[in-house]
Amino acid sequence: MTTSANPTTEIQTSFKIGAVSRITNIPIDTLRIWERRYSVVVPIRSNNSDRLYRNDDINRLTLLKMLVDRGHSIGSVAPLANEKLIERLEMHDQNRIRTKSEDTKKTVRVVVIGEVLSLQLEHFDLLDSTFSFTGLYRNETDFIANNKDDAIDVLIIEYPAIQRDHIQHINALFKDSGAKQLMLIYGFTNSAAKVLLRKTDFTYIQAPITIDHLKTEINNLISEKNIAEDNNFGFDLDSKAPLRTYSNNELIKLSSASATIKCECPQHLSSMILKLIQFEIYSDECADRFKKDADLHVLLGNLTGHARSIMEQALSKVIEAESDSGKL
Repeated sequence: MTTSANPTTEIQTSFKIGAVSRITNIPIDTLRIWERRYSVVVPIRSNNSDRLYRNDDINRLTLLKMLVDRGHSIGSVAPLANEKLIERLEMHDQNRIRTKSEDTKKTVRVVVIGEVLSLQLEHFDLLDSTFSFTGLYRNETDFIANNKDDAIDVLIIEYPAIQRDHIQHINALFKDSGAKQLMLIYGFTNSAAKVLLRKTDFTYIQAPITIDHLKTEINNLISEKNIAEDNNFGFDLDSKAPLRTYSNNELIKLSSASATIKCECPQHLSSMILKLIQFEIYSDECADRFKKDADLHVLLGNLTGHARSIMEQALSKVIEAESDSGKL
């Protein structure tokens, strides 16, 4: 049983059966049989009578395929709601991917935001010596509320459709995350949005994308951007500078505190950090004022931000040492 597609936007954000087959790893013939016999999903129809599947359909088909692969018959799981399907998967996957601190020190840390991708990855035993998934989130709200990883190397965001006015929001989310690189997996976009995307540092790939393809793209990004695995400071000069560790008030207090102890390192470090922050702000203002040299000033500001981050880490080490000795 099928329904007609009325809203144009619904058709534009849907996938044909061949794409769905590649995403879910379900053969086309099997998809048709599951629909006809068990009504597992109800795809909409295009004007040419082609089956068109929405994200919710792909979500459900992915869950069903995972359970069938684990020994369940399609007839026994087809009537179940998605929540029940997930419960059954979790019973099978007690040893699914978890973040391990010893692993994250050795590999590039990848965080994923997206309903379909996170669901697929959550129940795939995807191990790689180069990177590890340290966070899988259904949506941005889930990520903002629950993300505890302050050291993200690659942030992957899944968007069904990207419009021109989405770019600024995506960039803000990327900067707030502190990630070094951003990879966008999108269903559809337009020429205006593409123009803006080309001006960014983002890696963007059109869906559908298989897990193997995603794995290859992550490794390519790691290689191309020289995301170091053994960098003790956890930074890459080609990436965006990390967010600030200390506020101005904290730096001023540390400068004052150093006068009461023999070591003046906190004072010197705080002064240098404040100066670097000023130059970051100055570079940003120059980038806005002098469009001809904007790229140069953006680069200078970003490199200064990395220098500031290094000095912040040095200050943290000093504070830790001083605290242990009872001087701070």
